[in-house]
Amino acid sequence: MARFGIRWLLASLLIAGCAAGPTVGAAYNTKDPVDRWQAALRANAARYVCGAALEEGREARLADVLVEAQRQATEALAKREDTVPTDPEVLGDIASRRTQQERVVRDAVAARGCSDPQIMDLIGLAERLSAGQG
Repeated sequence: MARFGIRWLLASLLIAGCAAGPTVGAAYNTKDPVDRWQAALRANAARYVCGAALEEGREARLADVLVEAQRQATEALAKREDTVPTDPEVLGDIASRRTQQERVVRDAVAARGCSDPQIMDLIGLAERLSAGQG
């Protein structure tokens, strides 16, 4: 019985993390590089899943932002674990977090659609990042 309750708690926390209004976009404004990277990932995933095109030249700029944000997140995670950024556990954590963030967005879009305010906020964040307004 306790396992069932924990599963529901974890699922509700995961859904709440994607559905939390202002925190979805605001996470990019935090000083934590891991949170910033995850917010950028969610923004890009929402843009991609909803088919929101970027103006010419912005796709490459957004890709550059994502690469730099991932580098900073990898370094931050390595520092927390007192190891190097190339440590297999750190790289595994990065890969796992990427998959989780993309899955959360895909599930949210499937459940609520692209016109949901939270999804629109994420697409707006992708637009700002691609314009260099991070």
